[in-house]
Amino acid sequence: MANLGYIQVVRRCNQRCRFCSNPVNERELPLAQAKRLVDRFRRKGYDGVILTGGEPTLYEPLGELIAYAARRSVACRVITNAQRTADPAYLDGLLKAGLTHLHVSVHSHRRAVQAFLTGNPDSLANIVRTLALLGRRGVGVDVNQTICAQNAGHFHLTTRWLCERFPYLRHFSWTYLDPLVERVAQDPSTVPTLKSTKRSLLLAMRYLARTGRTFRLEKVPLCYMGEFGDRSTETRAIVKGERRAIEFLDERKRHRESLWRYGKAAACRTCTLTSICAGLWDMGGGYDAAELVARKTDPRPIVRRILEGIN
Repeated sequence: MANLGYIQVVRRCNQRCRFCSNPVNERELPLAQAKRLVDRFRRKGYDGVILTGGEPTLYEPLGELIAYAARRSVACRVITNAQRTADPAYLDGLLKAGLTHLHVSVHSHRRAVQAFLTGNPDSLANIVRTLALLGRRGVGVDVNQTICAQNAGHFHLTTRWLCERFPYLRHFSWTYLDPLVERVAQDPSTVPTLKSTKRSLLLAMRYLARTGRTFRLEKVPLCYMGEFGDRSTETRAIVKGERRAIEFLDERKRHRESLWRYGKAAACRTCTLTSICAGLWDMGGGYDAAELVARKTDPRPIVRRILEGIN
């Protein structure tokens, strides 16, 4: 993960995802303030900034902010739903400004599921157009996917579909959805169980490892990561002492993450991995502590792979 600063530049969106953790509030970050945040992260020695939202491509001075970060030698990425970037002219404007890496959110290769989750029937088609454009332009792309009930059984198929259609894709990031956010609370049917995702998760990870790709998982306890404990975002951060900073456009304002600890169940007391595992997000709320299982795996190989930079 490295030490990254996240900046919410706008809280508008052209989709309405059922699990959105940063729903619309119409706020927008003044450009001057956004530039100051870039400078602050640079002074603090962060490895780069990620611009997010809402949907950051709806932030009109996005290109100007990217160009400013480039002039300041700050690596700048954008997390996008890839709707507006399906327009070649708009995408090329961002690339000309200095954007070299995007994180594209894709939740299912099944058009109906992607449309249901995002509230946008054209979502998948625009993603496909964006990925095709990025591939021809040689731009770095990570795929982000939120794990929810509607894709729990097939996100390994989505992973394979994306890799076969766009072979240049080399990195995937998955995260369990956050049951604490207002939109999920309004529709809890999106919350998966850990057990419902286990098979698909392992198949996806094994496919990516077999094809020489990299991946990270967030909010996934180590007892559900099989042989890939070193790919946990939280475990890597715990071992390496990494931190994350997020500048919100809501009442949270500013969040710093450095402890990387969630809920622990009774089973965790006898688990050999508990010292390097963050535990379970929203334990006892959206996620059931009874699903956690004690592992008897030696943590030292996991730590070694992380510290040696393997995968």
